[in-house]
Amino acid sequence: MAIEQDIFSIYKSSDNELYFVLRTVLPDFNNASQSDEDNSWEIESKQRSELLKCIGKRYSCSNFERIGELQGFPIGEIFYSEFGESQVPVYYMETDFGKPWIVFGTANSEEEFLSELTNEDNDDLQALNPVGKPIKIDACFVTLNDFNFN
Repeated sequence: MAIEQDIFSIYKSSDNELYFVLRTVLPDFNNASQSDEDNSWEIESKQRSELLKCIGKRYSCSNFERIGELQGFPIGEIFYSEFGESQVPVYYMETDFGKPWIVFGTANSEEEFLSELTNEDNDDLQALNPVGKPIKIDACFVTLNDFNFN
């Protein structure tokens, strides 16, 4: 049985250059059943689409570019809270696995982000082999709870 997990995605609005970190949920599924797994990914994808629609209405934007995705644990307590936050400083890096896979987190500086990234508690992020220089953005963190989704 594959357990439920959070999926984090960073999007940029082409309309007004705003960034958004979305947290959606991939429901648990029977990993012996491809149709179960496909259904779970369909549910997660639908959540993401609905969040982008709501964001578009709230922030007057209609076109979004996906910067990247993390199916793991980003750095920063804010990403594990029940509700989102209007502005969060985010650093992200691409990985050896190519687009769309990234690692990211919140920090007060690039040095703090890199220090957290190399911390032994973040072995899962290091295993994704971050490459390049961290890119800093200010993003709105959005969860399903922010729009009363079930």
